[in-house]
This record gives sequence, C-alpha cells and structure tokens, in this order.
Amino acid sequence: MLVRMARVPGTEAPRNQAGWRPGDPVRCRRSRSNGAAGVADRRGFLVEVRPTHVRVLLDREGRSLWLESEAVLAERDAGDPDLELLRRAFVLLEGCRVDVEDDELIVFSEGFPADAVGQVRALLGKRLMGFSIEAHGVHEVACRLAIASRG
Repeated sequence: MLVRMARVPGTEAPRNQAGWRPGDPVRCRRSRSNGAAGVADRRGFLVEVRPTHVRVLLDREGRSLWLESEAVLAERDAGDPDLELLRRAFVLLEGCRVDVEDDELIVFSEGFPADAVGQVRALLGKRLMGFSIEAHGVHEVACRLAIASRG
C-alpha cells in the first residue's frame, strides 16, 4: 500500500538542476564561502532541494544551511552515526524537507509506502521514543520522530 497526498496543480516539488535529491549524503566543499560559513569539509545530508540550491542538515540539533548546488560533493554517508541514522529514516519516509522542533525531527513527505513505518521503527529501535503521522497542509504528511540520544 502506498499513501500519497493530493497535489494542487502548480505546487509540484522542485527538481535540482545538478541532480541532487533529498536524502543524499554530502560534504561541503573546501571553498572560501563555505570556509567563511564554518562548514568546509562538514558532512551531512540534503533535506531540501531547489533548482540551483540545496539545504544541508549538519547535525542532530537541526543546524542546516542553504548552499549552491555546486558547493557540496557526494559522500557515502552523512559522517556522524546519529546523523546517518536520521538520514536513513528520512529516506525511508521519502522526505522532501525537515524541521527540528522541541527535540523532535519532523519529516515532511508527499507520501510513502505503508511498510516504511515498520522499517523506521526497526531502524531506530529502542531509541524511538515517539512516532506520529499527521496531515500537513493540502499535499504533505508530517512524521514527528522523537529519538533518544545515544547514551
């Protein structure tokens, strides 16, 4: 079973001209602008894409920033084990953007296969303290994940 929300014409998800997709693990290039922002060589994953820009989630606390598509390089994983775990949950839920609010990761999606819920629960195991799914606007689903820190 696949859950999909209705889409209003004209509100289609943007595509990135460089081919980046939400959930891709990346490293910020060594460049003057990335260095000035303090993110050169930092790893993370893409949580939102626009035609010429990407938003990179850099840590579990929700620090993210928008960069030009050329300012990031592909990586095998997000680097930090906690961040990689979040990335894998984001990909399973077919996330298109993310917010962090009150120690919850909120994954916004246009829909995902029903078995993704069980896969996310299995992936996060005992660290998953809460998981709720709610409609958000006309065409999105918001999945609220409360995840305990490794300890």
